[in-house]
Amino acid sequence: MKDVVYCISDAHFGIGSEKEEKRKEKNLFAFLNRVKRENADLIINGDLFDFYFEYNSVIPRKYFDILAKLKEIIQSGIRVWFVAGNHDFWVGPFFEKDIGVRVIRKSMKFKFYGKKIFVAHGDGLGRFDLGHLLLQLLLRQPLNIFLFSFLHPNIAYILGRWVSKMSRKKSSSRNFTMDGNPLKRFVKSEWEKGFDVVILGHIHYPYLEKKNEKIFAIIGDWIDNFSYIRITKEGVSLQYIKE
Repeated sequence: MKDVVYCISDAHFGIGSEKEEKRKEKNLFAFLNRVKRENADLIINGDLFDFYFEYNSVIPRKYFDILAKLKEIIQSGIRVWFVAGNHDFWVGPFFEKDIGVRVIRKSMKFKFYGKKIFVAHGDGLGRFDLGHLLLQLLLRQPLNIFLFSFLHPNIAYILGRWVSKMSRKKSSSRNFTMDGNPLKRFVKSEWEKGFDVVILGHIHYPYLEKKNEKIFAIIGDWIDNFSYIRITKEGVSLQYIKE
């Protein structure tokens, strides 16, 4: 890894009004330009899009500028990892071969200045959720993905946004609290495995906890908070875009 690593998550592009989406895109491009200027590494920790399905010969029109911007910074020498979230798990060869993003399906683990770091989107972690498990098994079955690919993109994306809306309600931070949260047990177990830093997304709730030289961070979102994680040899910080 380079001397600086940035992490963002949960932009959910495609859910807002045109004005809201333009604001998110403007802030994202400003952020990506900063990553480029600093020659940093970037981890996109899932749910960049509210719904994404990759066809062999179709690029989603709404996402074109974002995909082009990612390719631009990658061509400049920036390395980008994409930890697939529950809303954009269906990224495929186009992301990797045409744009140059390194796609990771489960979790990303790496060492940084002697620290072991664990990064995952966070859906399904910390507690047993039968509804979530069944939904993910249904959506991630190769046969179901193959059959879904036969739908016309306009129909597929209408259906996909409807399913995404249900999933998004479960990850809302409106009633979120860290007191007694089962994620704490998961994070503690990762600390006990030797990880020094655990970074998650999905919750849309910016959070940073430091305990006995161990760190737990929730990145937040790119909808209301415009928050991100910055990792340097000095440590891990939770920061926000200043508009």
